[in-house]
Amino acid sequence: MQIYTVIRKGEFHPVYCEDFLITEELGHQYFLTAVMDGCSSGRESHFASALMGKILRKIAQTILHQPEKAHLLDLPGEQLLPEILRSFFEELSNARNFLLLGLNETLSTLILLLYNKSNQQAALIVLGDGFVAIDGQMHEIDQDNHPDYPAYHLGEDFETWFASQQNIFRISNPREISISTDGIATFQSNRVDIPEGFSPMNFLLLDDSLAHLDNMLVRKCNILDKKYGFKPGDDVAIVRVKFE
Repeated sequence: MQIYTVIRKGEFHPVYCEDFLITEELGHQYFLTAVMDGCSSGRESHFASALMGKILRKIAQTILHQPEKAHLLDLPGEQLLPEILRSFFEELSNARNFLLLGLNETLSTLILLLYNKSNQQAALIVLGDGFVAIDGQMHEIDQDNHPDYPAYHLGEDFETWFASQQNIFRISNPREISISTDGIATFQSNRVDIPEGFSPMNFLLLDDSLAHLDNMLVRKCNILDKKYGFKPGDDVAIVRVKFE
């Protein structure tokens, strides 16, 4: 399994990058990764996305190191995913209460991928908007600039909320999965010598050039900038995983 990541601050955000990403191994059985995109109209949105990432990292470490949680690793991915999200909602609610955070201080999207290395099954959920590429097939989750942020639902019954989710993917034997915040759609260039049909999104999420390099996505972002003049308007966070 090869994992590539990159995060870039967009031109619209001169001070902070409001996106965040994590990758975590859950023992020998599972791999977890996620990208987060803080709400630009929220308050200090870079904190919201980083907080959510740190909470997911804590949950992963808790499952690994607390004996009473070890049984979760025996669950199939489609059952472990809601258990992780349940803990995530509880931890985010606790953090908001402990730090006296307002709703607009906890607004961030979340794309979460969970992969079972033993049976090659993946479970993926998109909360808000963003892009997912599965074995060469691109999926855009567009909520018309009104993302349904997880923080909107902290006080709701979790089972009812989870049952209502539409953007869940279950994939058997994937060859490759990419997840990205929606900033990937904001690359712009003023250059006139760009090859016809060239797409920064396809270059980053689908194209296999430079796949032999661990920092493939970093190199590709540099190529987009230096060779073609492409810069993202919005922040962008990408995780790309090759399973073969």
